[in-house]
Amino acid sequence: MKEYKISSISLSTIVHATEDKEKVKSALFNLIPKNLVNLLTINEVHLKGHYGNPIILLNLEINDPNIASEVFDFIIRSISKEELAIIKNNPSIYCDDKSIFLRIDKQYAYLGTIKLSFLDDVIKVKVNVLNPLALIRKL
Repeated sequence: MKEYKISSISLSTIVHATEDKEKVKSALFNLIPKNLVNLLTINEVHLKGHYGNPIILLNLEINDPNIASEVFDFIIRSISKEELAIIKNNPSIYCDDKSIFLRIDKQYAYLGTIKLSFLDDVIKVKVNVLNPLALIRKL
């Protein structure tokens, strides 16, 4: 039996008024293995920003543990070794007692590259996992 078990994963991002929603959706789907894209649906919530500007929240929830694990593995395989080392060496930044949190650069994701980011305009990835520290140690 594994020391950890992924139960679900969620990916979310914001489409600002100046962005093309379809391009942002493409960025989100670039974090998913191609064979799974047609099985998943992005949910949209239309909101207003602080100054009344339109904002769309895109959210992709994956509650099937097998698919969630496959998506997480795809993301981790796509991240550079240097960035994986950052995650492994700083687990308190990337996890709590039940989840792993990654912030993926939205612009790079649109171009097909998965890269961590500390900026605001990101795709947020939340991995719900039993024993996240054990999973981070295995990366």
